[in-house]
Amino acid sequence: MTLDQLNLRQSARVVAIHSDSSVLHSHCAQLGIAPGAPIEVLHRAVGRGPMQAKVQGALYAIRQEDAAAIEVTV
Repeated sequence: MTLDQLNLRQSARVVAIHSDSSVLHSHCAQLGIAPGAPIEVLHRAVGRGPMQAKVQGALYAIRQEDAAAIEVTV
């Protein structure tokens, strides 16, 4: 399952980031989105806009296409 597939207020743990983009890997690492990190979806924008996620107590906006590359487990 990927982050973009989680329901609102659903919590999960990050398993892996499946992307060839070193920029995405670096950005996720800076935000604390790494294997084992808890993550929760708090809000979704209308359409394909960004989603709001809570990662280790901090809130972040994550693009849908980036969320689709983040594998999680519930």
